[in-house]
Amino acid sequence: MSNLRFINETTITSGVSTVNIENVFSADFDIYKITSNGISTVGTTQTDPDLRFINSSGSLILASDYDYAHQIMRTDASFTEQKNTNEDEFYRFFGESVDQTPEENGQVSYIFNPFSSSSYTFALYQSMVASAGLTISMKGIGVLTQTSSITGFQVKDNVGSRPFAGGTIRVYGLRVDS
Repeated sequence: MSNLRFINETTITSGVSTVNIENVFSADFDIYKITSNGISTVGTTQTDPDLRFINSSGSLILASDYDYAHQIMRTDASFTEQKNTNEDEFYRFFGESVDQTPEENGQVSYIFNPFSSSSYTFALYQSMVASAGLTISMKGIGVLTQTSSITGFQVKDNVGSRPFAGGTIRVYGLRVDS
């Protein structure tokens, strides 16, 4: 039996700036895997898609309780580190400089303890964007420093004026055998 259980697949509709993926985290698993591919923007503008969690009441968690750090590895520049505390989202969670098709991107992340209301929610994430001979990879960590029961998340255009053209996001539960 596989340790991964497929939970949800969401296709991003063209022209939207946010995508809510709800009711994917539950008491069934402590660890979840999220993958995304093909996220692109309308027109020639770039975006850096962010993540916000959705609590068990169906509300976005907008409090300044997101802490993150990631390293950006570009083929055209020096590596850089970006870190922040007390933010209202995980910045660039799904990659940096996501652009229009046919440029490609992919992301994989692991979310720990999202449904538990007695512990923080942690994240490990990595992404890669290939664009006109340029590759941008990123690896990061994050924590939501509040003890809320999380049941979903939102993918968000970090500017608000660069809508998505498409993409696919999948969520899996990870069973840990003892």
